[in-house]
Formats: sequence, C-alpha cells, structure tokens
Amino acid sequence: MEIERKWLVRPEEIPYDLSTLPALEIEQAYVSFSPVVRVRRINGGERHVLTVKRPTEYGGLANDEGEKDIDAELYAFLLAIASGNIIRKTRYLHALPNGLTEEIDVFSGALQGLAYLEIEFPDVAAAESYPTPGWVRADVTHDLRFKNSALAQDGMPV
Repeated sequence: MEIERKWLVRPEEIPYDLSTLPALEIEQAYVSFSPVVRVRRINGGERHVLTVKRPTEYGGLANDEGEKDIDAELYAFLLAIASGNIIRKTRYLHALPNGLTEEIDVFSGALQGLAYLEIEFPDVAAAESYPTPGWVRADVTHDLRFKNSALAQDGMPV
C-alpha cells in the first residue's frame, strides 16, 4: 500500500537549493484511468516502470499499488496506446532527519509552474499526524484535481 500526503508548493518558495539534491527526470503516461494503469520512463530510459493503483477507504491518502519494472520495448508499446497528456516532471529527493523523504515534483511542459511536495509514510496514523510544513501553499492530499492521473486527463487545475 502507498500512503502519502501531497502539498501544493510555489517553486520559488521551496526552501532548498534544488540543484544540490538528487533528482529523477520522469515521463509518465496513463494506459487506463480506472483502474489507474501508469507507465513511467525515468532518467531518459534508465528505468521503465508499470504501475497499477486502486483506491482504498482512505481516499487520496492511500492506494493499493503494484509496480513492475518493464523493458523499453513494452514501455514504448504502452506509451503508444496511452490516453491523455504525457506528464513530465523532475523529482527532487530531500532526506529528512526522521527517516522520511520529501519528494518535490516540479512539472514542465503544459504543467509548467506546478509543483508538489509529497511524503510517503509507513502507516496511516503517521501520515494523518504529520504537521503541514510551513512553506507549502495547501494540503491537496484529498483534492482529486491534483492527482497525476487527473492532470493527465484534465490538465492544470484552476
């Protein structure tokens, strides 16, 4: 199960020098929106991943998720039949002293200007009790407009 909180941030207000953080270049597309079936190419083909997600009773906070590495050929095939827009983003990884990792996604292309902070948690209680960082704009964990699958279908939320 994937348990994560998501906050909307302003790129100019991120309190870290992103150029000093480890980063992943991610391209992702959706083969299906219900259930969510997503493919990702990471770092230009260093890795290709197929993911299937199913919602749980926790709403946007937790999903049942399965991932499998796939080869470039299968990725290309699935990308060709994908629906919606391709999402492109850079994910910066910032390790926290408590053992958690902040993932800061800065989008490009049609979603230029959009940025999130996401943190994955070991359990629902830890996620629900985690304090909202002071530098974020809004908690969008349960706002379906900010799901990556919704961004691929509908574009930038208004």
